[in-house]
Order: sequence, then structure tokens, then C-alpha cells
Amino acid sequence: MNKFILLPILLLSMSMLGQLKGNIKDTQGKPISYTTVYVEKSQQGTISNEQGNYELPLNQKGEHTIVYQFLGYKTVRKVISYTGTPQIVDIVLETEEFVLDDIVIKAGVNPADDLIRNAIKNKRKNTEGMSAFTADFYSKGMLKTLKMSKFIQKKVKKDGGSLTGVDSLGKGVVYLSETVSNLKYQKPNKLKEHIIASKVSGNNSGYSFNTADESFYDFYDNHVVIGDLGTKLISPIADGAFSYYKYSLEATFSDHGVLINKIKVMPKSAAQPVFYGDIYLVDGIGAIYGMDLKVTGVSLQQPIIEAININQNFSYDENNKSWVKRSQNLDLVFGALGIQIQGVFLSVFNNYNFTPNFTRASFDKEVLSFAKDVNKQDDTFWEQNRLFALTEEEVRDYHVKDSIRQIKESPAYKDSIRMKYNKFRLGDVLGGYNYKGKDNMYSLGYGGILGKDRPGFNTVQGFNMKTDFYGTFYDKDKKSFTSGKVSFDYGFASDRLRVYGKLKHYFDGKTNSTVYVEGGSKIDQYNNENIPELLNTAFSLLSRKNYAKYYNHNEFYIGYQGQFLEEALKINTAIGYEDRSPLFNNANGAFYKGSRVYTSNDPLAPLDMESSPISNHYLYKFKLGTKIRLGMNYITYPDKRIYMSNRKYPLIEVDYEKGFSGSEKGLSYDKLEARFSQELTVSNKGVFEYNILMGKYFGGENISYVDRKHFTGNETNLNISNNRLTSFNLLPYYSLSTNKSYVESHFEYDFRGFLINKVPLLRETGWNVVLGYHNAMVSESRPYQEFTAGLSNFGFGKINFFRIDYVRSYNGGAFAKDGIMIGVKKSF
Repeated sequence: MNKFILLPILLLSMSMLGQLKGNIKDTQGKPISYTTVYVEKSQQGTISNEQGNYELPLNQKGEHTIVYQFLGYKTVRKVISYTGTPQIVDIVLETEEFVLDDIVIKAGVNPADDLIRNAIKNKRKNTEGMSAFTADFYSKGMLKTLKMSKFIQKKVKKDGGSLTGVDSLGKGVVYLSETVSNLKYQKPNKLKEHIIASKVSGNNSGYSFNTADESFYDFYDNHVVIGDLGTKLISPIADGAFSYYKYSLEATFSDHGVLINKIKVMPKSAAQPVFYGDIYLVDGIGAIYGMDLKVTGVSLQQPIIEAININQNFSYDENNKSWVKRSQNLDLVFGALGIQIQGVFLSVFNNYNFTPNFTRASFDKEVLSFAKDVNKQDDTFWEQNRLFALTEEEVRDYHVKDSIRQIKESPAYKDSIRMKYNKFRLGDVLGGYNYKGKDNMYSLGYGGILGKDRPGFNTVQGFNMKTDFYGTFYDKDKKSFTSGKVSFDYGFASDRLRVYGKLKHYFDGKTNSTVYVEGGSKIDQYNNENIPELLNTAFSLLSRKNYAKYYNHNEFYIGYQGQFLEEALKINTAIGYEDRSPLFNNANGAFYKGSRVYTSNDPLAPLDMESSPISNHYLYKFKLGTKIRLGMNYITYPDKRIYMSNRKYPLIEVDYEKGFSGSEKGLSYDKLEARFSQELTVSNKGVFEYNILMGKYFGGENISYVDRKHFTGNETNLNISNNRLTSFNLLPYYSLSTNKSYVESHFEYDFRGFLINKVPLLRETGWNVVLGYHNAMVSESRPYQEFTAGLSNFGFGKINFFRIDYVRSYNGGAFAKDGIMIGVKKSF
């Protein structure tokens, strides 16, 4: 009962707090959302919410001129006298009177083109005053479901997810957060943010993800990248904008004596990385006054996105003599497979300082940081610093979810949920079971007998059943933990059970170190990267093609993993013992009814059922692997740092492996490998990727077939592993291996629509042209090469996650074969 009484009181208090507030409507009485409201000739501002309500804190008593600005409506300037007590000012905005009468339009001349050319010409001049600044930043982000199928709702709840705030129709707020932070910015791309307050509905220890970096869209730049979507969108005033857009001067209007031109932006092709909508330019100087632009999922090459709308408002800064961004609204709708979600992210920039005293130390590897008590600010703080009035829906969401959070944090509730989660069901016998201990200090589990690779089939084991038992035990801080796992693999035709176990302990700290021991018996492919077990099972049973070749592998290892130099260097080292023995076919069954027979388990003699590439042997091994990432930036949380890769630099991997004290003379060897890989964005014309591996054996003339370098091939015409930059498309399995020196190179260029967008009809598909080159060189033979040309994003509508390639291979310069590869694209 108390909750129902408290909610209206909370709603009332939220409406009364603040210094200047009110409601903004049009002449028809409809609320105008996202109106920019600011104190003239100052750095204080806010925006109205979806119901037209606004709240604007005032720092000083006296007279203030309050500016109400929204694109398409006449700007209102209202003088108020602030005495220090809450004041309500409601505003009615009139539709802007757009005119074209005073514009002289010459025959054959588009005045909008001249205005755009002027804006492009003056970009540098219009941004000189904003090349460096500090500012206060406020952001609010919300995600709410517009629809969600009953099946999805049941699935989320079954997996332990929360749908608090979503009604029976699948509508409701699923994420709501606010951020208050300080910014430092310096052109061309230095941005540093310190978040002093973060509030997430229903989570008093969460960190909001609506940061300034996700809101910093500068249309003076040639390209605009929205979030992590990657596509470089062409700004309507980019240097080469006329290659992508057509323009129309819709109208002009005056704002406080300044003439503003409203220009309609129309893409020449909607499939290109472009916007459409309206951009408002200050007459004469071409500065941005505001914009209301949209981009579709087709332009972004993200079919699950319906559209993204970006609205920005600028005002003139007397001190800086520039038009500066006051507010931004990003509204997107996306969804697929029975769910549709709307996201609204609002940003306000205040208290600009355009003459900061930046030094070299002002910008370092830290790009984002959180204050110590960032998520512990009380309601008073948010009442004073919130620059976007909450809607009734948002007030209700905070109240309901925070009330539920308090219930969920109670020991009794946690224990009841744990007992419900721990309840064993009959289906768990097949699918697996997990048991959580009190306070989640430990968990125990069983992997089940149904899964991606279980049950399976191969000609050595026949049908095989796999399962595992595992457990994790946390230290008191729940940051360090010990975990163990025991796996079982039984083959029916071979009538043999193999057991393998691993025990590890993770130490939380600067090095994030892990020590482990592992060992037991398992069945391994001579090249585990060749063909996935699931695919080998399918080809074996359906077409009697047993591509995978196995040996018995008994081993024991002690190892260590850690990271150093602020995660720029990662080390993985181990020393252990391996015992290998040959295996032979034991099964001949298949669903296939044709005349084809299985090959032997010897990749070197596929017709000899009694042969094997190895005999019983053992040796000791030492492994040292390193990963080097250069130029890494990081985010500082109150209790940890998260490092981020820098795509400007390649990932460098150097591995050393030594085999020694083998059972036979000649098994010992040393091997050194180095790999370089990187993804590079080429303007808005695509993405180039490469992966180059170089290696050399020392003293490896008589090493075991297991220890040779085997190039990863493919004979299935399918690529479900998405390993195109570490494997070959048409290379027969085990046809190319070496114990000497080798070089493996893979190159791909994804045009990301740059070519397809120029072809009528095809440009509407959203497909991407991808070209590739793959090369393998070994010292004892001529190089093997593959040339590929394919289509990524292949499919129709939102089902476009396929990729299809035509491949031509050459061996020693002579044509070998060609074929079609079918798979999934890199990111799904």
C-alpha cells in the first residue's frame, strides 16, 4: 500500500523541484519535445522531454533572457526575473514563417548548391573557435520495447533475464540511465571524459553506457560514424558531398536578425552511406544552425536498424564568435525476429570553455574515467544537475525498478531465486544443469549430453557421447576464483572412454594472472583447425566423407597466463608431457546409401586402412606465446581498468615452441612463429584486412607428423567457422604441411557497398563486394594461391547474414581448381 502512496508523491515532488521549469507547446496545444532551452549569452541550457516539460537550473538571481529554440518554430526569447524560488514559465511556440520571396533564383541555378558550397568552403573558419574546449555534459539514454513476442519474453525469463517494466503486450522501458560528466576536447580527435555521476534504473552499482563519445557527432567532419556501427557516413557538407547528395532550398527565416536557410538534403542513392532530411545554415558564413537528419539501416548496412534520426541545435556564442552545439537528440528504431526496440539518447553541452590550458599531459591513454562514487549520488544531486525533465513514464520506471531492486537485494529474495534456479528438471539430464551456492560464492554444473558437438560421429570412435562436470569457487572479493572441469568422451565403436581435466586459479590484479594444470586422455585431429566436429559428423553420416583424421593424445601440462605493461603484452607459457599413439577406423556406418567408402585415418595414405602417419611416441614440450598490442587506450572504473585495442596498429603475436627429450631420436625441435594481423578502414570506401604468419623449424627434419605445420584447408565448400583470414577455401586437408620454413598470407578487401552502390537495382540489395588473396609458401615446394571474389551481407531483407565466394586456386602457378564457398559473414 505504501508503494502506491509513495509514487504520486514522488511524481509531484519531481514536478516541483528545480529553479525554472515549465511546458512547451505549439499553437494547437501539442507538446513540443526536444526543444533547446538556454540562458542567452551564457553556457546554461537544457532540452524539453517527450511531454514538452523542461527544467533549467539558474545560478544567479536577477533578470535572465531565456531562449526557446526548436527547428521549424519561431525562436522565443523571454525575459524572466529570478528571485531564487522555483518559477514556472510555460511557452507557446509558433510555426516558423518560411519565405522565399526575397531570394533571386536565376534560371538553371540551384541556390541551395551555392549555400552548401559556401558551408563547405567556410568549414575551417566556422570551427576554428571550437578546436579545443572543456565542457559539462549531461546525457540521458532510454531503450524501450515497442513490441516483443511472447516467445522472446518467455526465453528471456527462462534464461534468468529481467523484463521489469515490460507489459504483457511486450511494451515498456528496458533500460534508463543518466550521465553527468566533464569533457576535454582537442581537434582532430582527442576526447577525454570524466563521469562524475551515473544513474541506471534498477541498478545502484551500474555504469551508464550513454557517454559523450557515443554522442560526439561532428557534421563539419567529412565522415560521421554512429557508435560502433563502423560505417563512415558522408556529411551533407563533406568536401565531396555533391557526389552523394542533391539539395533544395526549402525556405529562409530570421532568428534575432540572423537569416537562416533551411535546405533539404536528398541522397542520390539511398543505398550509399548517406543521410536525408534538413540542414539549417546561417546565411553568409555557412555555419550550422541546426539539423534534422535521418539514416536508414540500408545506408548503414545494418538491416536490423529501421532508421536513426539525429537532431542537433546550435546557438551563437558571443565570446567565441561561433555557433556552438547546445543539444543533440538521437532516436533509433531497430529489431528483428519478433522484437522491436526504440532507443532515445539525449545530450546537452553546457559551460563551454574555448580557451583551455591544455598541456601534453591533458590527453593520455585514458579516454574515459568514472569518479569513485559515481553511482552513489543521491536524489538531491540529480535534482540539481538533471538537464532533462523526466517524463512520468521515466519517473515511474526509476521508482518501480529501484523498489524491486531493494527487494531483490534482500537475502531472503536472493535465496528464493537461487532455490528456484537450482531446481532440477528432467530436461536437465539432456541439456545440462547448473547449481549456484549461497551468495553465489560457488557454482557446480553438468554439461549435458546434447549440444553443438554432442553427440557426434567419426570413423574412429563411431557414435560418441560427451559430457563434462565443472565448478567455480570464488574468493571473498568475488574477483579471484578457482575453477575446475572434467570432460568425458566415450566412443561406442572403439569402446573407449577418455577423461580430461583442467584446474585453474585466476588472480585479480594488474596482471590478471592465471595458473593452471591440465591433463588426461583425449582424441585430437592432427590439425584441430581443419574441420569442426559438427561438420565432420554431418559429412561422414550424410555423404560418407570422413575428413577429420585423429590420433590418441595423452598429456599433462602446467601453465601460466598473464598480462603486463598495461595489457600491451600478454604472455601464455606452459611446460608438459605428451604421449601420442595412432588410431584406426572402427566404424563404417552412415545414412548415405551410395557406393562411396570411407578413407583411412591416415591423411598420407587414405586407401591404406592399416597405415598411420605416426607410431607410439612421447616427448616433452615447452611453449611460450606472446601477444603485443600497441597504442592501447583504457577506461578507468572505480575498481578496474578496461583496455581497448587501437586499430591504428597491428596485433603482433610471437610464439616459441620446443620439443625435447622424446622417445625417439629426431623428435626434438625448436619452432618460432610470428603473426601480424590488422583491420584498416579506407575512408568510406571499405575495409582492408590482412593476416600474415611466418615460421621456421630448427632441427625438425625427423619430427612427428603431429608437430608439423599443417595449413588449414577446406573440402566442404562451407565456411561456418568464419576463419577466412587463417584458412584456405579449396586446399585439400593435409595436402600442404612442412617441418621447415613457411609463410602464410591472407588479404581481404570489403568494399562495404562502395561498388554495389553504383549499380542500379543491385545497390538496393545491401550486398557488399569482397575481394581476397590467399597464399601459402613452404621451402620445399612452389606456392599455393587462391583468388576470391564474393558477396557479403548476402540475403534478402533482414536475413542477410550470408556470404558467398567464387574461388580460383593455383598450385605453383598452374590452375588447380575453382569452386563456390558458402558461409556466414564476419559479424552476425
